[in-house]
Amino acid sequence: MITREVHIRRWTVVFLFSFDANDMERIYEALVWAEAPDSVVSQVSENVSAGYLNEGFCYSNPRLRRTVYAIGKASSGPQVLDSIVHEIIHIIQHIGEEDGMDPYGEEIAYLGGNLSREISDIVCELSCPHCSQED
Repeated sequence: MITREVHIRRWTVVFLFSFDANDMERIYEALVWAEAPDSVVSQVSENVSAGYLNEGFCYSNPRLRRTVYAIGKASSGPQVLDSIVHEIIHIIQHIGEEDGMDPYGEEIAYLGGNLSREISDIVCELSCPHCSQED
C-alpha cells in the first residue's frame, strides 16, 4: 500500500492507495485518527476484508478537518484512474461544503487541481502499465 499525507486549506488528507485485505490495520488506524464512528469503521472493515478489486472510500470529519481517502487494488490502469477521480471528488465536496465554496466556482476547481497535483506521481505509477511496479 502506498500512503501520503497532504495538508491543504487547514485540512489534512491521508491517502491510502492500492490497499488489499492485509492493509486493514493501517486503514483502521487512519479511521481512528479521523475519529470515524464505529458504523463507518465496521462497514469499511467488511468491504476491505472482502478483498474485491476496484473498491474505495472517503471518510471526512469536518470538525477535525481530517479525511481518510483509500482506494484498493484495481483491475486496470483506467480503473485506477476512475477510482482516484471518484474519491477525489468526495474530498472536494467535503472541503468545499465546509469552507462555503461555490460548487461551480473557480476556487473549488483549483482545490481539485491542487489535490491532484499532490498525488500525481502516485497516480502515474498506479495507472500507467509502463510505470507500475506491479507484476
